[in-house]
Amino acid sequence: MLKLMMLLVLSFSVANAKSSVGACIPIGQVVTLKKSIMNLDLDKNQKKSLVVFEEKLKTDLEEIKEKSKHSHETLSSLFDKNKFLPQKFALLTTKKNDALTKVIGEYFTKMYSVLTKKQKEKLIKRFKRIERKRNK
Repeated sequence: MLKLMMLLVLSFSVANAKSSVGACIPIGQVVTLKKSIMNLDLDKNQKKSLVVFEEKLKTDLEEIKEKSKHSHETLSSLFDKNKFLPQKFALLTTKKNDALTKVIGEYFTKMYSVLTKKQKEKLIKRFKRIERKRNK
């Protein structure tokens, strides 16, 4: 029974990590956002800034990954003699999701800040078109 529970916990964690970035941002939407920004008419300085932001994001994500590798939390700490401890599991996953959400939020804030007013308007119009298509 314990092996089954650990397998379920691991599979949930892996599935959750691959399907989303941060607590509530699906990977597909992150990719759409990034592609939409990159498809704007960007000048050389904007493109250079975006590359710098991308490198910082990669570094920050690697740091989060390394911290979670060296975490002192173990699978056995998610169980006591009688039951699985969902509150402890939720706390562990929430901490990692919060860190990811913060890093990605900073990344997109920086990306958006280098856009001109016209580019921002164009980007928002594009998102509204995408949302209308999804809602049909």
